[in-house]
Amino acid sequence: MKREEKVYVGSNGKVYFDGEEMFYVQKFELKVSVKRENFDVVGEWDEFSKAVGWSGKGMMEVLKTDAFVYRRFIESWKKRKDPTFTIIGEVTNPETNQTQTAIVSECKVDGDLDIMSFEPKKLIQDKIDFNFRPSLLELEAS
Repeated sequence: MKREEKVYVGSNGKVYFDGEEMFYVQKFELKVSVKRENFDVVGEWDEFSKAVGWSGKGMMEVLKTDAFVYRRFIESWKKRKDPTFTIIGEVTNPETNQTQTAIVSECKVDGDLDIMSFEPKKLIQDKIDFNFRPSLLELEAS
């Protein structure tokens, strides 16, 4: 198999809020970070570390498709509730037809939510940072 035949291509991304598709996803990232504590052992020159937790962060770039999502997010925050959404991403190897899928539920906006901005004759896009619990991450391969 040639090297280029092993490479995956981004193929699909969807975001759901209360069971409804929120946006058209143009790009997204999911990252898991491990929190470590360092310690020393008497008589050893090496420094050791132990994993003591983990966290998940992500970013998505989207095309805005419906104002209802933003309205519902704002209404939830007004009621002091923290709305969550589910993101599903997929990469495919077109040469081998293999697919990898990541599904994360209970994602939360982490930072700014662009309520309104525009330029004449330009698509309206938004970049949304979010966090998630890594224990809710599901990875599938087919």
